[in-house]
Amino acid sequence: MTDFLRRLWVAVVLIPVLLAGLYLDASPWSILAMAAIATMFAHDEFLRMALPVRAEDGERPLRLVVVGLLGGAISCLPTIFVHQGSKVGVVLAPLLSLCVVVVAATMLLRRHHLQSAGRHMAVCLASLLYVPLLACVWSLIKLEFGPSWLFMTLALAFLSDTVAYIFGRLWGRHKLYPAVSPGKTVEGSIGGVVGGVLATVGAGSLWLVPQLPLKHALVLGVLGSLVGQVGDLFESMLKRGYGVKDSSALLGAHGGMLDRVDALLFVAPVVYYYVRLVVQA
Repeated sequence: MTDFLRRLWVAVVLIPVLLAGLYLDASPWSILAMAAIATMFAHDEFLRMALPVRAEDGERPLRLVVVGLLGGAISCLPTIFVHQGSKVGVVLAPLLSLCVVVVAATMLLRRHHLQSAGRHMAVCLASLLYVPLLACVWSLIKLEFGPSWLFMTLALAFLSDTVAYIFGRLWGRHKLYPAVSPGKTVEGSIGGVVGGVLATVGAGSLWLVPQLPLKHALVLGVLGSLVGQVGDLFESMLKRGYGVKDSSALLGAHGGMLDRVDALLFVAPVVYYYVRLVVQA
């Protein structure tokens, strides 16, 4: 249980900060700031894994452009423009087009990297889609639906992970995907679904989000948990492919920021678009 107790300290520190951002500030800006910071670290960790830094390669300026300029724009601008009355689709299309142009121009300026330009271009564009694009809905959930919806989303991601861990420790017998994550079990995955349903039904439909019908809460709990587990396994696959144990040492024994939000990156868009396209329809 030592590993479980180590996981708890992050929750003990972060939950009060998140609650303050959710409920003490009625605007989306505090959550947007927190999301942008978390996204910046997670995005940079991905690029550090995919493009290991060597002093002579000059990768730091590339990361500054991709993480600082483009990643920051994708993370923040959708919320800012939606707050002013625009729609997400109207904002993202030109923003992603701009990202392609800026990354291409940056590659052209790095003439000493001609042989690796294609790989670096692919990694940079993939990083923009994988981290900031998926994370940009965090603050949008609060802006468009309300703080309790975002709280439920966070609960869905993290309670699913926690209950999966408990089920795996107590009853785990059958390996889920040993080539990618030897510690994960089928029993743990089932526990994750149980945790996801507890979050959407208990913290959601029956408590904080009564406007979420119970049938939709059940569907969202199962779907969100399964997609979150895909996000978790996908990041584990990336780390194995890049030969690293953790995305960074930012959070000590907990690894990096990307290790903490890997499931949330996948869960939040499911909640956002399920609510917009199904529940509100």
